[in-house]
Amino acid sequence: MDIRHLSVFAAVAQELSFTRAAERLMLAQSAVSTTVRELEGELGVVLFDRSHRQIRLTGAGEALVPRAAEIIDRLREVREVVSPPDQPLRGTVTMGLMTAVSLIDVPALLGRFHRANPGVTVRLRAARLGTAGLITQLEHGEIDVALLSIVDEMPASLSGEVIAASPFVLVVPDDHALAGRERVALSELAGERFVDVPRGYGSRSIIDDAFARVGLERRVLIEVAEIGTAAAYVPHCLGIALVPRFAARAAAGVRVVELVDEVTPFRVSFAYARRRSPLPATAALIELMRREAAPAA
Repeated sequence: MDIRHLSVFAAVAQELSFTRAAERLMLAQSAVSTTVRELEGELGVVLFDRSHRQIRLTGAGEALVPRAAEIIDRLREVREVVSPPDQPLRGTVTMGLMTAVSLIDVPALLGRFHRANPGVTVRLRAARLGTAGLITQLEHGEIDVALLSIVDEMPASLSGEVIAASPFVLVVPDDHALAGRERVALSELAGERFVDVPRGYGSRSIIDDAFARVGLERRVLIEVAEIGTAAAYVPHCLGIALVPRFAARAAAGVRVVELVDEVTPFRVSFAYARRRSPLPATAALIELMRREAAPAA
């Protein structure tokens, strides 16, 4: 067993797909499959359940994930810390993102980072299960840093801070009874159908909590994969939506109404695992986000 086996295993475990792992590693799928079989043979265990359409980690595979991540991290740390201090930064940063959250202009941010650190490779990973999925990926060492939405306090396992925020607004069809209103209270939305993201996403938790505070339950008729697309479903009689203002900007055939109630804004924070000291390249990206990250126009 060597670092190659662990790196390939980690990629397959993160992607839950030999095909996607092979594309990510720029290897033939047969090479990825062979490497995993070699590792299973050496360890004497089965790491992946291949009996379903999508592979799954076995108990042994689940146990190996954090150990493999730790070993890979230590090797990266050795490579980076032994670099001469007067040399430009090198290495790789894996960054997790919430899909369709455009509150932070990530391309511009990474453009500034690349100009300052051309020797660093940045790998972007989309969130699985929203913020909850990003937190798990950080804790398991699958990603180095993430932009996510924390509803209350930062989990004890993470360090980070808020770098942008957007208030929630109500989005209704042009012909809705509330379309001509400037402001509306949550209590007026009883009986309405809603478009929202699944549970586990930061924005969903904020709105569920807000309705709980006023003693109302709501019916979510459509669950969409991305907060940025929720408003697009509203004109088609699928429900109204409560979304951060940035997610309502591009929607057509809708009206945006302000809220009377105090609803926690949608906040974007950067975060990293507290137990893993950021390596130099990751630390540089974190410092740039802390200093220069600004909401997208």
